[in-house]
Amino acid sequence: MALTGDLRSFSFVDIFQVIGRDRKSGILFVEWKDLTCAYYVKDGEIIFARPVDKVYRVYTDKDFDLLLSKLRMSTESLPKTIERFLISRFNIKEGIFSFTPGFIKYGGEYPVVYPIEELIVLASRNLTPEEVERKISDELLLFERVPGKEEVIQKAKLNQIERHILSLVDGERTVLQIRQMAKQESLIVDRALYAFLALELIRRKKKEVKQKQVPITLELLAKIIEKIRSL
Repeated sequence: MALTGDLRSFSFVDIFQVIGRDRKSGILFVEWKDLTCAYYVKDGEIIFARPVDKVYRVYTDKDFDLLLSKLRMSTESLPKTIERFLISRFNIKEGIFSFTPGFIKYGGEYPVVYPIEELIVLASRNLTPEEVERKISDELLLFERVPGKEEVIQKAKLNQIERHILSLVDGERTVLQIRQMAKQESLIVDRALYAFLALELIRRKKKEVKQKQVPITLELLAKIIEKIRSL
């Protein structure tokens, strides 16, 4: 099933989260006002980007290796296309996207210089206040770390500020307290928390429901004593 939407309501962070989670292969199309691009996805990793004049023409090139030969491109040059046609456009918020899984045939292994985890972090640094509010809607929210995520952290290539913010998440501090302790602008902190949620480094902490103790009435106490005496 194709994933479609509008960049104004579904950010690149959200798109990459779905692609990275499903680990499918296919093509992600993004139609901006000035440019339409096709992003080639293999097992949840974006390996190539190129502008296209007509979307339907992409479907005629089903063999990826033949496409590279046709474009006279080497596998070593693929990461540069991601920088030019994807990363440089993370700040553009108006556009229509669609991800169509399957139909493209990949022949072998291709360099992944920008893992999907790193793309999530890079995209999060361009989130607007309105975008981060979708998930960081309350400054009293509590988040806790998800254990066993060392490999994800390594692939994400967090900067020093983001690593510090992650270290402040302990299941006890609220978003407000993390903002204060991080000594950064609220938007920077919220962007990082948004990325951490997408990477599943953190999760919302569930409130502990304490069972109310039912007080023992004198009538109930008397029955208990009578029961004990009859033993």
